[in-house]
Amino acid sequence: MRESTSGMSSLAKFSPGPFSRALLVGLLVFGAVVGLGYSHFGQTLENLALDIGYTLRPASPPPPELLIVGIDEASFQELKRPWPWSRKLHAQLVQNLVKAGARLIIFDVLFADPTTPEADLAFAEAIQRAGNVILACTIEKFESPSIYRQTLVEPLKMFSEAASGVALFVVTPDSDGVVRRFHLRLGGLDTMPALVAKLWRPQHELPADLSGLINFVGPMGSIETISYYQVLNPELMPKTAKIKDRIVLIGRIMQSSIDPLAHADNFYTPFVVGSRQAMSGVEMQGHIISTVLRKAWGEELQWLPRLILSLLLVLGFSILAARLSPLPGLVALLVFLVILGFVSLSLFILKNFWMPPVLAMVGLIAVYATHSLKYLAAEIQEKRWLRQAFSRYVSPSVVEIIAADPQKLELGGEEVDATILFADLTDFTALSERLPPKEIITLLDEYFTAMTSIILAHKGTVDKYIGDGIMCFWGAPLPQRDHAILACSAALDMQEAMRTLNKNWVAMGHPDQTLRIGLHSGRVVAGNVGSRDRFNYTVMGDPVNLTFRLEKVNKFYGSKILLSEATYQLVKRDFMMRELDRIMVKGRTQSVTLYELLGPLPQGEFPAALKLFADAIAAYRRKDWHRATEKFQEVLRLNPDDTTSQLYYERAAHFLSDSVSLMPNIHKFEKQD
Repeated sequence: MRESTSGMSSLAKFSPGPFSRALLVGLLVFGAVVGLGYSHFGQTLENLALDIGYTLRPASPPPPELLIVGIDEASFQELKRPWPWSRKLHAQLVQNLVKAGARLIIFDVLFADPTTPEADLAFAEAIQRAGNVILACTIEKFESPSIYRQTLVEPLKMFSEAASGVALFVVTPDSDGVVRRFHLRLGGLDTMPALVAKLWRPQHELPADLSGLINFVGPMGSIETISYYQVLNPELMPKTAKIKDRIVLIGRIMQSSIDPLAHADNFYTPFVVGSRQAMSGVEMQGHIISTVLRKAWGEELQWLPRLILSLLLVLGFSILAARLSPLPGLVALLVFLVILGFVSLSLFILKNFWMPPVLAMVGLIAVYATHSLKYLAAEIQEKRWLRQAFSRYVSPSVVEIIAADPQKLELGGEEVDATILFADLTDFTALSERLPPKEIITLLDEYFTAMTSIILAHKGTVDKYIGDGIMCFWGAPLPQRDHAILACSAALDMQEAMRTLNKNWVAMGHPDQTLRIGLHSGRVVAGNVGSRDRFNYTVMGDPVNLTFRLEKVNKFYGSKILLSEATYQLVKRDFMMRELDRIMVKGRTQSVTLYELLGPLPQGEFPAALKLFADAIAAYRRKDWHRATEKFQEVLRLNPDDTTSQLYYERAAHFLSDSVSLMPNIHKFEKQD
């Protein structure tokens, strides 16, 4: 099985590629990642990673300075009034909160339209007497194909003048509709958290353009809340200590809108986007107020440092991945991804600093995929070459093993258990002397094609053709537990194919040919022998030499398939065989027991001639020459063409006539032609 490896040598090992190619891949991937980062999809990916950080971070205790008075379903059931409620109720609410010691009273309700003069006046007077009420204003947007307009909607003037301040109640969801970030100023106006911070701690100035990540106390319901109706009812009114010196936020905490013409004042947060439950706007404002008052807002890695970090990661990994095959590259990729994700989440959870990791991760994955595709393309080309080179010498299963692991074709070898088969034609040399070369080639082509196809069909490996002989083996390069059974099955099928060939050759006027086969199993060294430019995948060792001699011994016994004791022990339960003799071969100190392979196990009883032969051999070894001659005569009556029985009969008859008392049962074969 010799093949030139000059074409394979450039493919058998993956070339890491030039440094410039790795840089080019890294730069191209980085450019794609930057483009993805500006897209809605890329921003959504980063936000989803941020949501994981929020959910992993442990919740904080409820902020002690905040209390929500909720306009909730329970209040509607108790008050039994439709919305909008009379502003006299709001006036009463303010009076009760002031009496309980509330430090700031904040309405997340827009009072932009007048109601009854009496109710509006009562509410305005209550606001003025309290001196600590903040009212909401908002920005309404109008969009059409040709017009975009923003309108500031403020409370009635009588309310604005009476209040301690009017602030913008606005939250800014990200592009996916989830609120994660806040701004102290929007459209040149202070937001409600900015005004609260100034009134709560006037000595602590905050940057007017401050923005950051909301430091949520926890999921929905993390801020202490009581119902609106409880504050109105003196019997249900919480103890003064629950309200005293606290910031009280008043707003709707309902999942549906209480105004048929308006949307529900609810927003998605990182905690509840999966369950599709939203947080009320007033609670959202509470989380933002808590973030600002504690100066605990989260910071994010700015765009330029983020680009530089992504570029360094992508280029560095590209250089590394270009030098690795896919499996080590995958391990390296997983290590990079785990470290990047761990660092990003740890910074956010422990330091409240967000380093977006997803786009950098996408870049690393894209780099790995690019280099792996290049590697796989080269491997596919290599495997195609290997299949073409070896498909005519080994079975398809062995070809796949070699293609999967080209390292098996490196020079060197390994010890394996194998069965070797030698096959040779008896009189083909004499035939070739009488026929023209072209006809000889035609006959050999028919012979080798038939035999090779049988060997490959039985998962064998063709080692070499020697004249009209064939050497093949089982058990390498693919380990086979049933290597001896496969070899014996192949030998029987080869004899059957030889009978078909002989019919055709005899019809063409050629003499009948006999195929002799020797089989032996043992420990051999299998591997490549030769140079890196020309090699031969073969098996070596004493079992090979013994197999060669067994094939030649067939001629002496008139047999066609001879097995050694080692092979017999592996297949004795699968085939019909008979023990022929024990012989000594040149170069070995121990005798070799010969067995003739006759065919598959019969369905019923063994042939009578086989049992008679066994009895005859037993008598022969007891030196009972008289009984031996009788038994061998019986075998020959049943099978006159049994050359082995004829040989033993003549021996026994000779010893019987000469009255030889001692006779060695082991025959010595120095050399076989």
